[in-house]
Order: sequence, then structure tokens, then C-alpha cells
Amino acid sequence: MRSTALTVGLVAAFTLAVVLAAGQVREGIPGTAPAAAGLYTTVHVLTWAGDDDLSPPPPDSSAAFRLNPNRWASSALPVAVWYNPTGAPQGIPVEDLLRNAVDQWSNIPGSAFAFSYSGTTSGGSGACDVGNRQLDGRNTVTFVTSLPTGTLGITCTVWSGGPNGNLVEFDIQLNANVDWGQSDSLGPGQFDLASTILHELGHGAGLGHPCTGSSSCTDAERQAVMYPSLRAREQRNVLKEDDKAAMAAAYPGPPPEGSGAVGPFRAVLPSVGRD
Repeated sequence: MRSTALTVGLVAAFTLAVVLAAGQVREGIPGTAPAAAGLYTTVHVLTWAGDDDLSPPPPDSSAAFRLNPNRWASSALPVAVWYNPTGAPQGIPVEDLLRNAVDQWSNIPGSAFAFSYSGTTSGGSGACDVGNRQLDGRNTVTFVTSLPTGTLGITCTVWSGGPNGNLVEFDIQLNANVDWGQSDSLGPGQFDLASTILHELGHGAGLGHPCTGSSSCTDAERQAVMYPSLRAREQRNVLKEDDKAAMAAAYPGPPPEGSGAVGPFRAVLPSVGRD
């Protein structure tokens, strides 16, 4: 199968070459799915910036969030999430971090979207297999050793029905070679696993990156969970107004029943870009 090499710019002033099979795209780049399969795939990449010199975060405010054109149908909600613990880092309660991320995305005032945590599985992340895509009907989070240096994780979303069709499955691969840490005890050179899981699940819900990760990004965009890179010891493990506004725009409606989300939604909704 013919492949196309895409170069993705990183904040840390180096580039990462991502090779995608025909029928796959990265955010903002159109692709064509194999006609027989009738499926399309998007690969979303979260990179590291590797900078330990953290400045105080700016005030949180709504920025120019981006939505991907592919969303889950209302009939598919809540979207089930599974966890394969193979290759997981020792000493970190990954399943608890995943549950927390599921809860955050499922309890946004003004958004009808919800995930549900379904437990552990031995299944893999076949949606990310660019050479031989295998779908198993499960949206699985797992760790792999095959991701290149500079990549914290990727989310591979699959949809059907044309460029604006509904999502049918996603898989998340986290880089098992990264020095992962927990938010309350991050050491030099460690990356926050909770922030990474929360970011990747946002892609699974249908969100894009708010900007490209260049110097043109606003302070609010840099603080959003969906910002495309994460520095060592940086924590973005709580949804910001930009992330919440994106979900309310993508899935408008009352909070899921029993979610515990209360109060009116007052975030300012900017114009929506799609990638």
C-alpha cells in the first residue's frame, strides 16, 4: 500500500516524521479511505516539548477551540472506553487516572456527551495499525513501545459515511518508553500521565488541537488540555474553559443524566474551526 510521509512541527524546535498509510490523515490534511472499506482514519499526535523551566500559568479564558468534523452520533452515547494494562508504568494507578479523565469529559455543563468506563481488556489498538487496520468494536487505551521519541501518545479515530461521517471507534496508544509520573510528584524530565490521558480522550470525543503549537498560539490556547504538546513536569490535568466550550459546541444539550454536572453553561463560544 502506498504511504505518504507527513512532517509535524514540534514546539521544541525539531520535527517528527509520521508515516501514514493511504486512507489515513493527520489533523487538517484530507485523505481518502479505501472504497471497499468505506472507513476513514485520523491520527492525532501529542508531542513533548521537553522544557522543565515552567512559567506561572496565565488566567484561564476561552480561546479559539477546534472541532474535528467527525463526532459520535447521539445514539452511540455514552461511548465505552476500555483499558489494556499491558506495558503500563509501574507504581502509577493508570486505571484511576483513566476513570478520572472519563468523568471529566462526561460532566461538562451544556454538553450532552458522555464516556463510560468498561474495565480492562486484552484487546489491542488495531485502529492505529496503519498497515493492517483491525477494528474490534472497543475503544482501547494501551501502552506501546513503537511510538517515536518525542511522541507522548496518539489517538486514532475511525469514522464512516464520508468526510463528515460519524465516529465508529478510536484507539489510544501511550508511549511506554516515556518517563511517566504522577501530577503530585513529578520529577525532572517526567511527563504527567494524567494530562496525557485527558488530552487523548478529548480526541476520542472528536476534538482537535486549538492551534498548531507555534508562537502564534494564545496564552489561553497554551493552557487548554487540547494544546498539542506538553512540557516535562507540566500539568494540564483539569479541563479548561476552552475545552468545555468545544464540547458544548460539538454536543449541545443538557448534561448526561446522573452526571452530577450542575449550573448553567456560561462559556463564550468562539467561531468554530475544524481540523
